[in-house]
Amino acid sequence: MNPGEIYWVSLDPTLGNEIKKKRPVIILNGGHGKYLRLSIVVPITGWSPDWENNPFFVILEPNPINGLSKKSAVDCFQIRAISHERFFEKMGKISKDELDFIKKSISLILDIDPEHCE
Repeated sequence: MNPGEIYWVSLDPTLGNEIKKKRPVIILNGGHGKYLRLSIVVPITGWSPDWENNPFFVILEPNPINGLSKKSAVDCFQIRAISHERFFEKMGKISKDELDFIKKSISLILDIDPEHCE
């Protein structure tokens, strides 16, 4: 598993407003398989026009490389570490530019200078 790849995962069980069910996620790091079988990911959800100017949602248009079937959004506020046991199918991947945009969005959430996220 590599950064920028999209996988189907099972996010249940969850609590409160956490994103639930079987869902595609983007891998932000490949994990540390020697020590932990975890990867840090951000979930993908269906696009909503309400998020047009929200910097925490990154738009993804469907294409043959990413494997998405509809306009979608990366919910950067829902960043989390998940076990490799939750992963079950590779779907596709995003471009380096899209991954950089996601990292910049996360830097806003974590109050990190986005210029250091290249």
